[in-house]
Amino acid sequence: MIVGLYTGASSMISQGDYQAVIARNLANINTVGYKKNVAVFQSLISQPQDKDMTHGTGSTLGTITTDFSQGTLEYTGNDLDISIKGEGFFAVKADTGILYTRKGQFMLSQDMTIITPEGWPLLGHGGEIRVPQNTKGITIKENGNISADGKGIDKIKIAAVPDLTALEPIGGCAYKLSDKVPQPKDSTDFKIAQRYLERSNVNAIDEMVNMISNMRGYQVGHKVTDSIDDTLKKLIKIAT
Repeated sequence: MIVGLYTGASSMISQGDYQAVIARNLANINTVGYKKNVAVFQSLISQPQDKDMTHGTGSTLGTITTDFSQGTLEYTGNDLDISIKGEGFFAVKADTGILYTRKGQFMLSQDMTIITPEGWPLLGHGGEIRVPQNTKGITIKENGNISADGKGIDKIKIAAVPDLTALEPIGGCAYKLSDKVPQPKDSTDFKIAQRYLERSNVNAIDEMVNMISNMRGYQVGHKVTDSIDDTLKKLIKIAT
């Protein structure tokens, strides 16, 4: 009976954690370049137990992975709104090092450097990408070549990350690469779409279905713990 109480309680805790994952996905449904989180549950009884650990029961939210599938592209008409069709990530330079993102929403800084809204410069094969002062038009071709008023200035660096699990989210739809893996190579399987932004890959209907299903699972766990609690109270009353 005590085992059942712990099972119901662990279920409620894991369902509560999952609700936070769903809420985060729904909150970012309109965030450019956002990649949805996917929760992976794990049975406690199946976890390997050390000799100093008690045998577990129930389930827990094991890991949270990222779904890097491509979102839909939306036309904006802005020259510095760009998206990647295919594999790869934009490489940007932050204070902490090189970051990788699918969020292609860029702008010009005061010194005419192409940067993210966070102020991170976009990297090309020649380093940070700057356009000449008084540039009237910027053209970005499918292969990443950038021209300012018809004159080529650089090529956008698109990084191919072979092991996506090595990417650690840091916020702002950006990821850092684990120190234990080699630096990514340049992607060869992509096309750049200028004046388009990649939307979030969150499907609102799927997330709402997950939320309803999760809430029902939480209710089941709550009923289990309430039922066992009532039974224990009756047993204690009889014993006394």
